[in-house]
Amino acid sequence: MYNINLFTPQDMAKCSLVLRQFGRNTASMEASSQKIVKYIYQHFCDSETGENTCALVRLFKTHPYGELEDSLQQSARRLMKGNSPAADMKCWTLLAAAGTEPQWNSRHTAAENTAIPLVSAKLVAQMPAISEIIRQFGLDIPTVLGIERERFLQLEPAVLNIFHVSQAKGSPFISEQNSLIIPYQIKSVLGFGGLLRSGSLFAVVMFLKVKIPDTTAEMFKYLALSVKTALSLTDGKNVFHPSHNFSNIIGHKNIYDTQFLEYQIANLIQMLDFSEQEMLRQAARFQRTIDKLQREIADRKNKEQPLQKSRDPFTDIHNFAEDAIVSFEENQGIQRFNQGQEKI
Repeated sequence: MYNINLFTPQDMAKCSLVLRQFGRNTASMEASSQKIVKYIYQHFCDSETGENTCALVRLFKTHPYGELEDSLQQSARRLMKGNSPAADMKCWTLLAAAGTEPQWNSRHTAAENTAIPLVSAKLVAQMPAISEIIRQFGLDIPTVLGIERERFLQLEPAVLNIFHVSQAKGSPFISEQNSLIIPYQIKSVLGFGGLLRSGSLFAVVMFLKVKIPDTTAEMFKYLALSVKTALSLTDGKNVFHPSHNFSNIIGHKNIYDTQFLEYQIANLIQMLDFSEQEMLRQAARFQRTIDKLQREIADRKNKEQPLQKSRDPFTDIHNFAEDAIVSFEENQGIQRFNQGQEKI
């Protein structure tokens, strides 16, 4: 179990290791996705009450309309008022979901619109959640809608990022205010994802009942890489549950194992690069902290030196020579005064 309010680098590493394995022995990307969202929903909990921190977890992927299964194509056509999109037009597709309500645990019933056609850059810009995810991932809408191969080869390894709405209630980026945010007391929304080799964008979106800081949200970039690794094996191949006999998958197990190893090698290299970059960022932050502490220590010493001088005892009398100190006997002055009075 992970407490997101106390989420540590050690927790991140453990969770990352588990998520990375969900690509093994699965017949489709949909099956891997369902394992991922279910694990996140079940394992992020309040350490005191045991209550799930997430009300709902979803996994989305952009996917060409012509490669969607029938039910998803129907969802896309419904939004386009019966018109059929072009076969290569990207759709914002729900692959998996897990949550509090029973209907939230299947992609078929977890949302009203399970495939949203991304018709044009202008229309996507009017979709607050999708356009903001694209923006926070460091991408632009035209790139996501129709990515050029050369530009994609440059972007794909680098695009692993987060989508964070720290205050979900009233946010213009979260449209489901009355159906989800308010009734289920959602405090924050956190997403993480990136680009797959096929040119698709994927994103895991968590609807949280607690508010999390930016520093915690940043750690989920590591989980984005692990999810990418899990999804890579079936990227561009068996995205949805296969309709053919599962034994056919078993018969080609060696092929899938080889492909998985190839993806693993590529993603491990990417993970190493990503980790080294993060290590350099951490080292720079530590050095800035050390420099700041050293400056504070130096400033404190400079302030304490004059203060110490002001507290030193007065010792000037010790500078006189011993023979210069005049002895004053008790009542000596009174006796001399009386002697003077007698002479008068």
